[in-house]
Amino acid sequence: MPCRPNRVALKLLSICLIAVSLSSCAPAFLYRHADRLALWKIDEYVDLTSTQKGFVRDRLRALLAQHRTDALPRYERFLVQMKEKSADGLDRQEIDWAFSTYQDLRADLFGRLVPDSAALLSSLTDEQVRYLDNRLQRDAEKAARPLRESTESRLSARAAKTLDWLKDWLGPLTKAQQARIKEWSMALPDLAPVRVARQHDRQQDVLHLLTATRDRQAISAYLNYWVLFPERTARSDYQQAIDDMNASMKDMVLAVDRLITTQQRARALTKLQHLIDDIHALAAS
Repeated sequence: MPCRPNRVALKLLSICLIAVSLSSCAPAFLYRHADRLALWKIDEYVDLTSTQKGFVRDRLRALLAQHRTDALPRYERFLVQMKEKSADGLDRQEIDWAFSTYQDLRADLFGRLVPDSAALLSSLTDEQVRYLDNRLQRDAEKAARPLRESTESRLSARAAKTLDWLKDWLGPLTKAQQARIKEWSMALPDLAPVRVARQHDRQQDVLHLLTATRDRQAISAYLNYWVLFPERTARSDYQQAIDDMNASMKDMVLAVDRLITTQQRARALTKLQHLIDDIHALAAS
């Protein structure tokens, strides 16, 4: 699962927690440096004062210590179960379980971040809010660039990344496998337009909130609502697009699972075990 940094404080840790822990990108190294990475990312968006940096640094260390104790064992159990379920091939019920469990873990992570995110956002000065606004505008412009390309170009690029990721996990793919996977990937919905609109909406929501109030409880309530009920804050077209994508992704996962060879499955299970071992070691450290 690729790492995707968000544009507000609530999701800044995702680059080094679930998104890192459940990916193939050196989770142990990144997790052990998560406090520094997250502090750097937050400072990039709001230009922290020395006092704020001290607060963020202390809270990140405490959050990561608690996360290592409480959450990493859950990640490990999830991946162990995933390995057991996929050893003889997946069915639709098991894929539904994997998607649902991942969403639960993700919601748990973001829920942990709400109190300290609210404390930090409530401490921002007007100048820092303007700084954040400028940074978010640059992000919005960057996010909109792919929309200048054709849909075919975006989908082709996405298919290429999907194939690269699968090759890393499964090993070499036959030409026939590559052709089928590319076909399935190209048929997935193009989320770029609704994602760009959604990102803009969420950025503006945060900026409007911070312009209206710096009350910590009000910000915390807003972030909690955002985490617990994301579908209620989304446009109907966005939510429909996400639902369609999830359904199509599940179909594709099931199709790929049926396509792979015994040797490819064995390689994926070995890589998954290495990830489990890494997370186990992190939880015990």
